[in-house]
Amino acid sequence: MMRQRIPTEFTDELNLWLPWVIKIRFVIISFVFAIDFAVSVLIPSSATTSSIKYLGMAVVLWYIVSLFFLIYNQLSRDFLLQAYLQLFSDIIIITAIVHVTGDLDSHYLSLYLLVIILASILLPRTSAFMVAAVSFVSMGSVLEMAYLPSLYPDFAIRHPTFGFLATSSQLALDIGPLQVKIFVSFFGFFAVAYLSSYLAERLREAGAELRDKSGQVASLQAINENIIQSMRDGLITTDLEGKIRALNPAGAVILGKKLNELVGKPIDKVFPDIGSNSESGHLRLELTYQFPDGDRRVLGFASSPLVQADSGVVGHVYNFQDLTEEKRRDADYRAKDRMATLGRLSAGIAHEIRNPLASIAGSVKLLRQFAKLDEDQGKLIDIVSGESERLNKLVSDFLAYSVDQRFEFKEVDVKKLLEETLLLLEHHPLFGPSHQLKRKLPSHPVPVWADADKVRQVLWNICDNSLKAMPQGGTLTAEIQGENSKNVCLVLADTGVGFSKVQLDKLFEPFQPGFANGTGLGLAIVYQIVEGHHGKIQVGSTPGKGSRFLIELPRDARRPED
Repeated sequence: MMRQRIPTEFTDELNLWLPWVIKIRFVIISFVFAIDFAVSVLIPSSATTSSIKYLGMAVVLWYIVSLFFLIYNQLSRDFLLQAYLQLFSDIIIITAIVHVTGDLDSHYLSLYLLVIILASILLPRTSAFMVAAVSFVSMGSVLEMAYLPSLYPDFAIRHPTFGFLATSSQLALDIGPLQVKIFVSFFGFFAVAYLSSYLAERLREAGAELRDKSGQVASLQAINENIIQSMRDGLITTDLEGKIRALNPAGAVILGKKLNELVGKPIDKVFPDIGSNSESGHLRLELTYQFPDGDRRVLGFASSPLVQADSGVVGHVYNFQDLTEEKRRDADYRAKDRMATLGRLSAGIAHEIRNPLASIAGSVKLLRQFAKLDEDQGKLIDIVSGESERLNKLVSDFLAYSVDQRFEFKEVDVKKLLEETLLLLEHHPLFGPSHQLKRKLPSHPVPVWADADKVRQVLWNICDNSLKAMPQGGTLTAEIQGENSKNVCLVLADTGVGFSKVQLDKLFEPFQPGFANGTGLGLAIVYQIVEGHHGKIQVGSTPGKGSRFLIELPRDARRPED
């Protein structure tokens, strides 16, 4: 017999169902034998004794066959063949049990129905009807064998229960019950096959649909999880009480925390600035967050209710970003814009002032040479000359700042430049016994791609300002960091008077003098030179405790102007 092809999904179901069917078969076998054994004990007779003996033999055979199928299931992958073999062997053994337990009077005719139901579960619908037909033929054959003396008067047969030979005249059987039993069995077998196969098909369709929906849900869940895990912004979910339930990896990095450190904590304990707004639904604000190491960062915060379709609002979702670098870039951009505007203004002013200033200075010199002046008049002339020179220096600084910087890049040893600057500083008129220099420099050269004269100017301006910030003495520390990275960091830290918050905000703007007789252009030019090197400069300061300048310059062979 050629077996029909079945879908792969059906084969997968057979793989799951067959071991279960084998286990159920062991239970049914034991149950069948237990019933007959109990009857033989409660109602002892020669007939029941004979019946239990033959039933025991059939049950033992059934056990052996089931054990064979249990082993065969582990060895073979042809699950459809296993299903057919199990079902047809069951029909054969059930037929034997029906025969040895009384044929028409047997209590085990209903076992055929179990086989049909199992066929509906294991096999396609047409195969279930085929198993029903085979079951009907098997049952009809054994019953007909029992009624042969009535159907054929001259045929002698051994009585199924009592074991002796008899003819129709001796048995005098009525074939009426046989006809009824066959008719009822025919209807029952095929009705059970129809209903059970129909239900099995509906269950398979429902199972397939459920698997499809489950796959879609799992796919959506995986996509959502991947989206959350891939987000660059932080994401926190809380319950209605404001207790944290989930945190994505990006959020953990932004906060410098781990998930197990935050789960269960109230959101307003982690972000105190949220306060009572955490329960106000939609929220958008900027707040300052302090890292465990003390560093403070600016976070952009937004929240919205967490809504489930069937439950309504079940919590809140908080989305946040680290805005610190963005704020710094905005501040740098505004500073550049202000400096560009002021540079253009200073250039115009410088050109307008320089010519009349030169005339004034020349006239004063001539006046001193040719006029006879008393002591007071000489002092006035000296004041005018000094102020003219100061104004001329200011104008020169204006022009130096307003004109685009020109750079001559080459590989230079920044360590050597720093040592030369510190050596000059030690011979500065303001450098006294109460001043100290601390060098934290490597023993080997540190090459960078830069304009040596411009870098000297940067280092000298900062060191000169540091010295002026320590009039009563102090320590200036020079350090080089990041030798093995793409950029080299020069650190100059003093213990001077420091800068206030207002001064820091406008530190690199022109016309912001920090000391008497200063033009306020030194640090503005420093910023301009560092930017021209495609570098960065950052300043940290505490009033009364000093300032720390960090200058970052590229060290590779990339030309900044390219």
